[in-house]
Amino acid sequence: MDAFPAFVPLKGRRVIIVGEGWMAEEKAALFVGAPAELVRLLEGPETLAPETYAGAALVFIASINEALALRQADAARAGGAMLINVVDRPAHCDFYTPAIVDRGAVVGAIGTTGQAPGLARKLKAALDANWPEGLAHLAAMIAALKGEARAALPDFDARKVFLESLLEGAAAEAALRGEMDEALKLARAKLQTLSVSGEAEGADPRP
Repeated sequence: MDAFPAFVPLKGRRVIIVGEGWMAEEKAALFVGAPAELVRLLEGPETLAPETYAGAALVFIASINEALALRQADAARAGGAMLINVVDRPAHCDFYTPAIVDRGAVVGAIGTTGQAPGLARKLKAALDANWPEGLAHLAAMIAALKGEARAALPDFDARKVFLESLLEGAAAEAALRGEMDEALKLARAKLQTLSVSGEAEGADPRP
């Protein structure tokens, strides 16, 4: 593995995109609907001022002029930006932008460390075609039931089996359709059945 894949939480974070044209627009499109503060900067003196980048979690430098882009990246680092991507210049990046399949809380990312972006796009298309649009709803259903499952099924193994069972079946299908009330109703019915069964069998709880 030449680069470690990681996910950066966006809620409440500041993301800065410097430059204009297709490269800047491509990066900006990645953050549509994201819970981050997106700041767009055109070419100008402020892009060379370190204080411009204070508090930024992610910075994308999309200036076409390479010398200018590197000066802007230096300013961003001096200003304390957490991670910097100099678009289309892998040698100057703190991270690479992967090909992304976005399903809300469920995100797929494919990277080639900048070596073969066309291959990453091809693999992304295959993944995109096979991931249902409603995956975010499925994840939300499981997240909503974690607390209830912990209370109803104190045994770790039993709780794990229940949560993993929600990945398939009627409740999962309802969630994938976006019918969250129905999905939660079906999942809770299954949880109630397992809870009663566990009590009858005298399950041995553990923290």
